[in-house]
Amino acid sequence: MSATIPRSGPSAARTATIVLAVVALVIGAVAAVGGGVLLLVFGSDGQLTSETRPVSTSTAAVVSDTATITDTSQAARALGAPILRLQGDGGNATGLFIGIGPAAEVDRYLEGVAIDQATDFELDPYVLSLTRRDGAATAAAPSSQNFWVASASTRGHADLTWRIRDGAYRVVVMNADGSPGMQSQLGIGVGLPRMFPFAMTIFIVGLVLVLAGASALALGRSRRTRRTP
Repeated sequence: MSATIPRSGPSAARTATIVLAVVALVIGAVAAVGGGVLLLVFGSDGQLTSETRPVSTSTAAVVSDTATITDTSQAARALGAPILRLQGDGGNATGLFIGIGPAAEVDRYLEGVAIDQATDFELDPYVLSLTRRDGAATAAAPSSQNFWVASASTRGHADLTWRIRDGAYRVVVMNADGSPGMQSQLGIGVGLPRMFPFAMTIFIVGLVLVLAGASALALGRSRRTRRTP
């Protein structure tokens, strides 16, 4: 009677190599696709900008819902300080005003004034749902207020750029004199200064993992073929 001693060493090592190669392929593919999508969306300048869309009201202002922003410092470490950009055309003869202010201060400023508040906003497909709040027809001129963290007012093209910070804020779009009946076209953009190198790094690392996994799989199959009687 004779015993057969299995030669499990090379086989186990080959199996482990194949498993690791498959894991590297999967992770690499996900990273490469993710990095590629970020490069396509943000481009080389790290800017994501929407098309201009109509924003209008028969009241004194269109006001966004409260946006509560937290942990911007963590995002800034990896991607640079995030920037919000609003561009608009329209308004009445006095021009168009776009402002960003602390939610509590905006509420105080527009207290008792008729406004349309945005309750739902999406870019693709474009959706802007407004809820009417009745009140006085005209608000005080927005430029007379000193609480805005960023604002732009012009009779031509309004261009607002704001370095996003933690806090609770509202966006306000209205005629420059605070009168009712505002018609405008508004575009929104987000900038991340370090997005391009960040996305490129993810993309390259993904490609390296894919190539390494494919090479390991090919090597494992080659060794198996040579050892097969």
